[in-house]
Amino acid sequence: MQERISNSPLTPARQALSGILLSLGFSLTGAGTVMLGVLLPVLSQRWSLKDETAGLLLFLQFLGSALGAVFTGLNRVRSLVAGYGLLVLSMAAIAVSASRAPFAAFFFYGLGLGMAMTATSLLITDRSGSESAARLEGLNFIWSVGATAGPVLFLPFLHGHDVHILFLILLALFLLLLVWVALAERPQPRCAQNPAPQSTASAAVRALLFLVILAMCSVGIEAALSGWLTTYSHRAGLRSLAGAALATSLFWFGEMLSRLAFSTRLLRAIGRRATLHATICGILVSVAALIAAPHPSAILAVAVLAGICIGPLYPLLLAFMLEHSARGWIFAVGGVGAAVFPWLTGLLSSRFHSLRFGLLAPCAAALAMALLQFVAVRRTNTSALSAPAQP
Repeated sequence: MQERISNSPLTPARQALSGILLSLGFSLTGAGTVMLGVLLPVLSQRWSLKDETAGLLLFLQFLGSALGAVFTGLNRVRSLVAGYGLLVLSMAAIAVSASRAPFAAFFFYGLGLGMAMTATSLLITDRSGSESAARLEGLNFIWSVGATAGPVLFLPFLHGHDVHILFLILLALFLLLLVWVALAERPQPRCAQNPAPQSTASAAVRALLFLVILAMCSVGIEAALSGWLTTYSHRAGLRSLAGAALATSLFWFGEMLSRLAFSTRLLRAIGRRATLHATICGILVSVAALIAAPHPSAILAVAVLAGICIGPLYPLLLAFMLEHSARGWIFAVGGVGAAVFPWLTGLLSSRFHSLRFGLLAPCAAALAMALLQFVAVRRTNTSALSAPAQP
């Protein structure tokens, strides 16, 4: 049964307040998403986890996030309530855990993150019309602000090895957002967008499949790097956990800067396709450099470069995919990559007893993206050359 959408528009003041609070919540989900990766060295010690098992925690969180995107319905507000509700309950379960890793709680935590992030993105898209690409870049910039600030804000808990206080703080913030959404937010009809160019059904399916694979790989690389950079830096020589967490923070800082830049007219000036090609090449180079030069100073520098390159990619792919469908499953494809690649990284690390080998997983994803891009560009050029000349 299709859910009813309210047709009563928000007043400008109410919509502005709604946008501010939704953005703050979206920024908090950014910090919440990177939390596990930043705290992983401490949590692994606390719960006696090997890399393979720690990777399973990342897998469960991002698997839940992917499913949360699938479960997001047409009523964005109802999905937001469910998402923040799950975040409150799962964070409470994680906070009271002591000697054992709460695997189920991290799955439901990811489920809540996925529903909250997807519903917020779709709600903003519904209100954006033809400006959805730039608005999504701006929204993901706000998400990156939280992801960048998270590692810095979590530093006191890395020193103290007493992370349950952090979990209680996050629980309180998620609870406040839950109350706001439940009492004040209302679903809105979707603004009309400029129609996409007409194409055959097979061409549309091929284009969407291409975008889906790119989205899975790009989010998978982002999740693998953010999840393992702190641990990788720590093992590479940054003995201070605060210094190791700096690599993750720099990664998100680079991503935040690039998303801020491309939320302006820069995206229109460069062009969406040119931006897509340049960022994919940059990601491949930066991930390969992390493997080739596992030295603390090099890792910090490359972390910034990787963040800059990967920053605008997913919002850009998302805007392309939303032209085909504005359903939650569009967001789920990225979550699948986010679940698989951090887990594969931990699996390879345990198998070969080196996290450098583990990083071959996101490197393979970057190489696959570059190859797909090469094939797509070549096919486009061939089609253009074989097309009949216009009179």
